[in-house]
Amino acid sequence: MSASRAKKKKRRRARAAAPPAPAAAPPEPSPAADGRSTSRFDVRDGVARPHAIWAPFPLTEIGIAAGIAILTAGYLSDGRRAAWLLGVGALMLIVVISELSLREHFGGFRSHTLLLALMPVVALHATIVLAITEDYGGQLGLAADIVLAGALGWWLHRRFQMAHERAAAPP
Repeated sequence: MSASRAKKKKRRRARAAAPPAPAAAPPEPSPAADGRSTSRFDVRDGVARPHAIWAPFPLTEIGIAAGIAILTAGYLSDGRRAAWLLGVGALMLIVVISELSLREHFGGFRSHTLLLALMPVVALHATIVLAITEDYGGQLGLAADIVLAGALGWWLHRRFQMAHERAAAPP
């Protein structure tokens, strides 16, 4: 056995025999300015999660729970009522999740570029197909949708980068 291999083996044995170093305790969540405690999910890359204007009241969470409940009721129903409940539940979830995504994206907390770029494209495509003409589709419609989604995605990504840099900058 070579001298260098013997030294490595000796060091490995010494490390294995040594008692493990005490692990650093995870930092205690510190109370936020409004009295709530913060968690590791409230900060990402040095940027704090943006609060809604109704901050202490959990309106977003209530909206998501209500939307899921209405959507579930629509799946369990039948007939016209099912279609109405599915539509209301889906619309409620779209509004609440859009608000949360916009707030986090433009606050520089988390990028939701793909979601925010595709939502208006899907809405525009559905409006054209349902209200104007059913002939909008095929390769030309797909190409137009891809170009629009790409342009929106590029713009949204740039806005997120600027917001993230602004939020992560030391005061």
